[in-house]
Amino acid sequence: MPDTEEAADPTLAELYRQIADGAGYVSNLMAVIAHAPDGLRAYAALDRHCRHGLDLTPLQRELAILVALRGVHYGWNHRVPIARALGIPEDQALMIHEGRAPRELPDAERALCDFAFEVAACRRVPPRVEEAVMLHFTPRQIVDIAMLTSFYMASAALIIALDVQLESPDTLQLELRFETRLAGAA
Repeated sequence: MPDTEEAADPTLAELYRQIADGAGYVSNLMAVIAHAPDGLRAYAALDRHCRHGLDLTPLQRELAILVALRGVHYGWNHRVPIARALGIPEDQALMIHEGRAPRELPDAERALCDFAFEVAACRRVPPRVEEAVMLHFTPRQIVDIAMLTSFYMASAALIIALDVQLESPDTLQLELRFETRLAGAA
């Protein structure tokens, strides 16, 4: 949560309220970014779009997020419980953590993972991966997958560079309840 000086700023307090309304709470990452309030406003708007404005199922969204955050302790600990609640088994989450798309996934979700891994690697998507993702997703959804993966990669860079500390287990449970309720998985 904000420190005393930030809490006294009514504009920042309103932004924190908006973030909490859309995410269930204000994460440590958001609190760190609040040191640059205009940056937080822009970041929070993109976060809101990635949470609520994509044409992807909650499961598809979570798969792309796991790919992007697979090497980031903070992000992984936030997202794996949500992924499990959405039906991603532990062994499949571990495969993603190791950099592999689980073969047990349905074809569309496997294509999504393969595509997200290419986006996360910052390289041109090979034709076979491009063909597979185009078979299962609309152009808008493909952009959504790329944007979501890229956004969480940027989040990962901020988390690592700014040494953002993991929230308490109680806060992570709050996030899990909020996200699963939002996804209709609770």
